[in-house]
Amino acid sequence: MKNAVDAYRLFFPAGWLMAFWGVFLWILFPWKLVSYPGLNHPEIMMGGFFLCFVSGFLMTAVPRFTATFGPSENDQKFSLALIALLFVSLLLPGKKPFYFAIILNFIFLIYFCAKRFLVRKNDPPEPFIFVGVGLFTGIVGALILFAAEFTELNFQIYSLGKIFFLQTYILCLVLGVGSRLVPALLGWAPLPTEQKQSSAKNRKMFLYLALLFLLTYVCETLVNAPLALALRAVLITFITMKFWKLYKPPQRKAVQTWGLWLSAWSVVVGAWGLVVVPQMRIHWLHIIYISGLGLMTFMIAVRVVLSHGGHDMAIEKKSKILAVGAFLLFLAGLTRFSAGIGPHIYQSHLLYAAVTWIFGLLLWGGIFIPKMFFITEKKN
Repeated sequence: MKNAVDAYRLFFPAGWLMAFWGVFLWILFPWKLVSYPGLNHPEIMMGGFFLCFVSGFLMTAVPRFTATFGPSENDQKFSLALIALLFVSLLLPGKKPFYFAIILNFIFLIYFCAKRFLVRKNDPPEPFIFVGVGLFTGIVGALILFAAEFTELNFQIYSLGKIFFLQTYILCLVLGVGSRLVPALLGWAPLPTEQKQSSAKNRKMFLYLALLFLLTYVCETLVNAPLALALRAVLITFITMKFWKLYKPPQRKAVQTWGLWLSAWSVVVGAWGLVVVPQMRIHWLHIIYISGLGLMTFMIAVRVVLSHGGHDMAIEKKSKILAVGAFLLFLAGLTRFSAGIGPHIYQSHLLYAAVTWIFGLLLWGGIFIPKMFFITEKKN
């Protein structure tokens, strides 16, 4: 039962459910079935949806990148316990249980990766320095928000914790993983397992880039937000153009690659939107999170599920259902952005965006969720 312990089989379905519930709240809200979702929606998406997919991907990829060992039986059991705790915490009053569950997830993920890094036979890819920074900011941000539930913190410290958890950690992880994976999936680089070993020069370059990227969030919170946003947009543009080759359409023509390409461009456009039209900050962030990182997460998960599960790889190239699902996920971000055009359409467009996202999720999940549990196709 080798495939039974693949981490993505545990965490991806959990992340999909979190992605559903975190947005479905906006559909329930107009009927007054839930309290205002704006207080819980960001945490569910960052600590539920994204963190589950990050855990599933890293726990699947890190053993391969380091040429070490996969999840043990105890790792699998602990993963199931953490996922259960995450869902139970949503049923409990207040945010303390949820932040506590998130912190435990980060601790376990850091432990899992560090344990394999220390006995590595291969060095992880140079961009994975961003992954380390992302995990660091994620747990620091969660700890600050957890502490704020018990005592009143300095406003700047609290703001830094919030931006670390709601923005920094996931963008760092995407820039780290994406700089190795995205160009390979788009057809501009060899597959990760075929690429050359890292070099000291490249490691140093990515270390400087990661630290500078982290500094933009500290600067945004404590010093000068416009300067920080501009520098961050420059860094994102530099990384995606130089390493992702985003200025060229995908060489591999597939539904998945076009979705991935559009999602990456959404991150770049959203980053510059924050600089040019800062008064629409929350709306540009949703372009980054929904049309960008959200769609990108599901497009990368397509490759993980198909390749590691031994399924027909033609699905990522030709599936019309995947194409419609990807388009709806992309459109959900644009629809959410349009809510900022005027107060008279704000609530209705939030609802439209939520419905669009849900339909996109259902189409994606209808194809790939069953494939995480059942291996019925011959492996290529």
